[in-house]
Amino acid sequence: MGLGDALRKAIDKIQGAGTVDKEAVKEAVKEIQRALISSNVDTQTVFDLSKKIEEKAFEEIKGEMTRREHIVKITYDSLVEMLGGKETPQAPKKILLCGLFGSGKTTGAGKLGLYYTKRGKKVAVIAGDVYRPAAYEQLETNAKQAGIDFFGIKGEKNAAKVVKEALKKLKGYDLLICDSAGRSALDNALVKEIKEIDGVFEAEEKWLVIGADIGNLAKKQAQAFHNAVGINGVIITRMDGSSKGGGALVACNETGASVYFISTGEKLNDFEAFDANRYLSRIMGYGDLEGLLEKAREAEIEQMSPEQMLSGNFNFRIFYEQLKATKKIGPLNKIAEMLGLSVKMPKEMLEMGEEKLEGFKVIIDSMTEKERLDPELLSRTRVERIAKGSGKKIEEVRELVKQFKTMKKMFKKFKGFANERTMKKMGERDLAKMMQQMQGKKAMKKFRLK
Repeated sequence: MGLGDALRKAIDKIQGAGTVDKEAVKEAVKEIQRALISSNVDTQTVFDLSKKIEEKAFEEIKGEMTRREHIVKITYDSLVEMLGGKETPQAPKKILLCGLFGSGKTTGAGKLGLYYTKRGKKVAVIAGDVYRPAAYEQLETNAKQAGIDFFGIKGEKNAAKVVKEALKKLKGYDLLICDSAGRSALDNALVKEIKEIDGVFEAEEKWLVIGADIGNLAKKQAQAFHNAVGINGVIITRMDGSSKGGGALVACNETGASVYFISTGEKLNDFEAFDANRYLSRIMGYGDLEGLLEKAREAEIEQMSPEQMLSGNFNFRIFYEQLKATKKIGPLNKIAEMLGLSVKMPKEMLEMGEEKLEGFKVIIDSMTEKERLDPELLSRTRVERIAKGSGKKIEEVRELVKQFKTMKKMFKKFKGFANERTMKKMGERDLAKMMQQMQGKKAMKKFRLK
């Protein structure tokens, strides 16, 4: 069970408790403790969080909240505060990326460049890693894929010289991102080189790139880099495949080194500004519609509409548009996660490959307009005609119809889950509505390195 599932289980314990008393809160807190410790959050932090929740659970309630809602809210808010983060810089001029071997600096430079390019910035990257074999070629390739400019001096072993030449050549750019070399450990040679680079580059932003798989060791690494070269931000990579991601987030927050970005996959688009509220909501299965719409805007997709997907009139035309959008935004499982559906959708749908999606689009193109708008019209003879017209097997058309019906059913369930009347019939309060309200708040504190 992942961190999000485990935390949601703890919230569900409060939601489902017959009586909300101190014993019920203790049981929920135990679930939270197990979830956080398994995600490599250090025990003292877990203890402090537990104490805070138990102390605030039965304080005087202001407003119209019930005791149950109050406990859910203070639990959720405490988790958001623990994860930390602050607003991502919108217009940095120079960013120097630091980190150890294998942290993902070079790939991160490309992703970071693409992120700011999508926001209208003219970006270039500088190949300041002059030691690692193929670092030059990797950054050049990433820059080309991201549609940003690249500067490097192949064969040059003096990183400060590369940066000095880059500043002469790269005039008129909104943002310059400098990759730097890594080591297996933060030694004197690495510190000296980074200081030499920064002496020439004069970056106002010096960000540490670390892998989520180091867990709470991120605290020690962030503090060491800050003491050596003055780190003021963090990018955490490999958040998609590590169970220690929560530990890395919390550890960085404790040093005051705010996490600005997280990398959630290998593709350049698998990169997002870190927002503790939205991140927590998504991993717990409550969804992140704001993030989904942001990705749609980045990909210039006008037809991406969560409202349509959740409407009762979901048809093959809407399904077809969402399939086209999926190609630009990312895998269906990520879209499902942002809709809060990842724990509810069948595995075969979440892992649907691009080839199968293409096949589905061909089949839908072979339908008449009436059939696309009204799936109930698909009789056996119509299915046979569509299969013949699309060059597909009858079984493939039936599989599409089955997947469509499954998706429609899942979206209908999700819509019902978020409906207050339905929730009350289940004997619960409108948790989905509450989470949406909490997601709209900007109550995160700002942290600085000491």
